Amino acid sequence: MGMFSKFWNTNARPEGWLGRFALRMMNLTHTPMAQWNLSFIDFQPDWTILDVGCGGGKNIARMLKRCPQGQVYGIDYSEESVAMSRKKNKSLLGSRCFIEQGNVMELPYETGKYDLVTAFETVYFWPDLKQSFSEVYRVLKPGGMFMFSYGLESNATMRYWANQIDAMNILPIDEICKILANTGFVNLQTATKGDYTINIRIRKPEMSN
Repeated sequence: MGMFSKFWNTNARPEGWLGRFALRMMNLTHTPMAQWNLSFIDFQPDWTILDVGCGGGKNIARMLKRCPQGQVYGIDYSEESVAMSRKKNKSLLGSRCFIEQGNVMELPYETGKYDLVTAFETVYFWPDLKQSFSEVYRVLKPGGMFMFSYGLESNATMRYWANQIDAMNILPIDEICKILANTGFVNLQTATKGDYTINIRIRKPEMSN
């Protein structure tokens, strides 16, 4: 077991005071990477967005500012994450912000609800990518976008973290993209930041007339 598994339980949930500390640090240290990922999105004021694996809630706050007439939902497997995300966004909870605990493999939302689904540095912890991507696909509106960031398998730092955190699994990007295509997603776009991470944007097809 890696030393940093103390931050997470066996289901990859941040827990306890160490988990809360990790969430605060991620809110802080992930800011440059998050801003880089968000720069690829042409946000619309009235979008409805879902952030899967919302962690400490900082990205929810960023997207609420970018969509001043829209709504941003957050879901996370961790009770600690949900509590921190709610605290971070408490002024808009229940009006334009909705955060709950749940599993990406069984998203508790209706089909075709979201213009955008995001996942920041969390796909590594999804145990069944085929089922998880299928759920993301289901809740997107026709033409909606799924955007996520993912550490490159070739990067030594990412390999280190994968060795430290038992529930973390880094697959080759080609394999990730194949699963996305088999799910039904189209119009793949990517961008890389150094040799560390990749931004992936892909869409649910528009409905035929």
